[in-house]
Amino acid sequence: MVIPSKTKLLLADDDAQIRDFLHKLLVRAGYDVIQAEDGKDALAKVRDLDPDLVLLDVMMPRLDGLEVCRILKSRKDAVFLPVILLTAKGDMESRVEGLKLGADDYINKPADPQELLDRIEVLLRIKALQDKLSTSFERDLEEKNKDRLTGLYNSSYLDSRIRDEFQRAARYSEPISCIYINLDGYHSVLLEKGRDTADKVVKQAAQIIQDSTREFDVLIRTIENQFVIVLPRTHITGSLAVATRVWQKARQDLKPVQEIQLGLSMGVSFYPNKDVNSEDKLLDQARQALEKAMGSGQNQICFFQHMAYLYQPDMS
Repeated sequence: MVIPSKTKLLLADDDAQIRDFLHKLLVRAGYDVIQAEDGKDALAKVRDLDPDLVLLDVMMPRLDGLEVCRILKSRKDAVFLPVILLTAKGDMESRVEGLKLGADDYINKPADPQELLDRIEVLLRIKALQDKLSTSFERDLEEKNKDRLTGLYNSSYLDSRIRDEFQRAARYSEPISCIYINLDGYHSVLLEKGRDTADKVVKQAAQIIQDSTREFDVLIRTIENQFVIVLPRTHITGSLAVATRVWQKARQDLKPVQEIQLGLSMGVSFYPNKDVNSEDKLLDQARQALEKAMGSGQNQICFFQHMAYLYQPDMS
């Protein structure tokens, strides 16, 4: 097996003599080896150094290998991380418990050098296959959730993402805001100038929104001429600042299509808010605010704070 130069193994054992022997063996085999003296040290190095495989002694101080294995295998967002337990020859109970906790293999101490290298090689091959499948799945999921015209997320992504963000905000007592946006003049462009010109206008509006928002804001195209911005950790004043930037840039960059005027109407909602207790309410209030903005002459911003308030930014 040709070992990639950056393949990292974490070796956790409180016995310095065993650790030194295994370290030399693995380095000679071409691996980059990280050492840990106990369970807590092992967890910290997994978090900070992202190894490709972990070798865990079962009996270690502060946190034993079984508990470290349980923690590593219970991580929900992690990629596949193979774990090999190093067990005493007659310790069948630890082996069975380790396999129940998700350990991928075990080997008796003192380890036979060739057997250990063979088992590591097998698990790294499995990891390579798992990583490839995960990458392919994530790529397919990303493609499914993207709007082909603008590159923003699409409406199928909105429900799950805003639910996750709202639940996180409620759990940690953080603010969250939402901006609903309508591209005013779109339907006139579509009827009078055709699909190609209308698509160009939508792409231009999407670019304006991207250029005026932050990297961690979530940008979604819901229908042909409407967009949503989800603003994690953002209170009402912050959301109005974002809406103002978008509106001002649109006023500068969205030029009329011949005689058809273009602009952006926006509705803003936020949490914490006594009238908002769910992600559905957050979206609903943003929609209502957008309807108020569109019904009051378009190209305006409206936000909800117990009632709808129209807000006209200063172009300066």
